[in-house]
Amino acid sequence: MIQERLAAFAGLPVHTFDGAPDGPLPAAGDVAWGIYHHVADNGVWGAEVPENLGRFLEAVDTAQVTHLVIGFWGFDTEEFAPVEWLVDNAGRFPRLRALFLGDILDWDLHISWIKHGDISPLFEAYPALERFEIRGASDLRLGPLRHDRLKALRIESGGLPAEVVRAVAGGALPALEHLDLWIGSEWYDGTSTAEDFAPFLTGERFPSLKHLGLENGPFQDEFAESLASAPVVPRLESLSLAMGMLSDRGAEALLSGQPLTHLRKLDLHHAFLSEPMVERLKAALPGVEVDLRDAVGQAEWDGDEWASSALYIAVSE
Repeated sequence: MIQERLAAFAGLPVHTFDGAPDGPLPAAGDVAWGIYHHVADNGVWGAEVPENLGRFLEAVDTAQVTHLVIGFWGFDTEEFAPVEWLVDNAGRFPRLRALFLGDILDWDLHISWIKHGDISPLFEAYPALERFEIRGASDLRLGPLRHDRLKALRIESGGLPAEVVRAVAGGALPALEHLDLWIGSEWYDGTSTAEDFAPFLTGERFPSLKHLGLENGPFQDEFAESLASAPVVPRLESLSLAMGMLSDRGAEALLSGQPLTHLRKLDLHHAFLSEPMVERLKAALPGVEVDLRDAVGQAEWDGDEWASSALYIAVSE
């Protein structure tokens, strides 16, 4: 469950703009501006995101804004579509470099219920965008992704459609250094398979890639087996198979494959590993930061393997 809003985004602290500032505002370029619905101290609902966005344009010199975070805007994009608003107001944000669309908590809306529609126009409207993160993939659509300056792309999902994976994999992102994809569950419209992610492993599509995260997925063992010999691995600085159903089988593949000692970080948190395997990973990668939080003890271990029914991804609904 996602229970806390972002405290920082892309290196800047998030400053919540609630439409009714009590005092002076920070300099427009010093913070990541978070636009959320406002709940007063007495629990009464106040301004919601569409209204706060309008007030934001009036109160802040948006020509100097570099980082923007948008929270829960409602249940239906037919009533308000943040992508459409962002495209219509692109001229007001000439310096925007980092955008997070959907900083939405579970109590506002489950991640698998967050609808976006076609986000392709964003990349045309903001050619200088360097970082784009989005939460939710229900009805998420985009054409083959082409952008000359995008360095970081993150899609958080409870169920990632295969069409979205293929649109990213088939795109042209020469500057992309950081890629994170949450795969999710077939129970929440996740139609992607391990084969859909094969283009990310060749090292050909994204020549600048330094971090690869294939996370929150049911086929982490298959990924690990492919990564054991994948051409992309030697030039990565960090790799993540976190939040998914990685077992000893996948960890064995990582240890038996090509060296990983060049990595700065290997993230395997929320895995399903035996204690001996955890110790082997630590011993084999002494100079690597290996994140093994919640990697042991999440389910019953019978001494040989986890029961398949006991494995689960970290974020689904």
